[in-house]
Amino acid sequence: MLKKTIFKIGIIVAVLLVLSNVLRYFIPFYWGDSTQTTKYEYYKKHAEEFNAVYLGGSLEYRHINPHIIDSIAQKNGLDFHSFNLGIDGHGIIQQMNDLDGLLTIRNPRLKYVFFSISSEPYFFKANLHTPKWVSWQTASASYHALSILPSLEEPFKYRAKMGAFWLSSWIENLFNIGTVPDMLKFYFDKSYLDSSYVGKNHDGFYPYDYEETHLFMEYKWEDTLLLESRHRFENGKDPYFDTLNNRVLQAFTNYDTTQKANKAMIDLCMKAYKKCAKRGIQVIFMLPPKARTTYSLLLPVFNAMPEGTKIELANIQNYPKFYSIEYGYNFHHLNEKGAQILSQEFGKQLVPLLTNFSKED
Repeated sequence: MLKKTIFKIGIIVAVLLVLSNVLRYFIPFYWGDSTQTTKYEYYKKHAEEFNAVYLGGSLEYRHINPHIIDSIAQKNGLDFHSFNLGIDGHGIIQQMNDLDGLLTIRNPRLKYVFFSISSEPYFFKANLHTPKWVSWQTASASYHALSILPSLEEPFKYRAKMGAFWLSSWIENLFNIGTVPDMLKFYFDKSYLDSSYVGKNHDGFYPYDYEETHLFMEYKWEDTLLLESRHRFENGKDPYFDTLNNRVLQAFTNYDTTQKANKAMIDLCMKAYKKCAKRGIQVIFMLPPKARTTYSLLLPVFNAMPEGTKIELANIQNYPKFYSIEYGYNFHHLNEKGAQILSQEFGKQLVPLLTNFSKED
């Protein structure tokens, strides 16, 4: 009797897995997030206009202005046309998923991919059990997360809880638990998409200043959480402001070149590097300012990347403007003026890298 019951359960599980995979086969990797869908649908249609792409989270989406960076590169005689594919909340593991998806989009011109080293595996509790989170929770994503978590300098209870969330999310992804209605909506109702997500210059850059204005002008709606974070920051009442700045200063001041780096994070970054290299694509690693994750974790990983492939804009001693109230939108993000300055500095660092790559071709 027990054997029959187990056999029946096995058949049901197998059928569900087959149906889940059939559904997933016909849907693109970016389906679960409206911003990501908008940006990737646009990129797919215009891919061959660009030979460079920035991956990452809000620190890229809201800060990297391709128009400014392209202009600097082109003024130096370099062929460089870039698109910002940063998506809010996308950490290092989401980027790997984004990269896998990006490489399925035909673009023979693609020559450069920028990969951000700005976070350890994390999640926003509000995203749990939502398509935005579950849609990309593959076995590979869970494997990378569980590889990195044990070596983080966090309490065991926190790491165990994180691991449990990642595993449960993988199971939700595997069986499409709670996501089928949203999958169908993706195919039959695209009204939730908003072309403003690709930015004024249609290059994927969309600072929070734009979003705040757009939401009010277009929908007469205000994101109260976003506005509250800005008002606290501008009035000097954000408790995280000094904490973040002091943490960044300590990480760079006390950095020891012999400091042991997180091997699992290095392996993940190098996997991206090698995967692109096989296709003749150069990966350039970015260390952005204002990351939530402590730079004592990120800096050794960043410094372990191959020489001549890195752009660092995080050191508060070299870039104090990026950590000031004047150029910030909130404690974690720059405003448009700050993004302009960051993009100018980014372009200055990029030119010699591109020049060296051109000599090697």
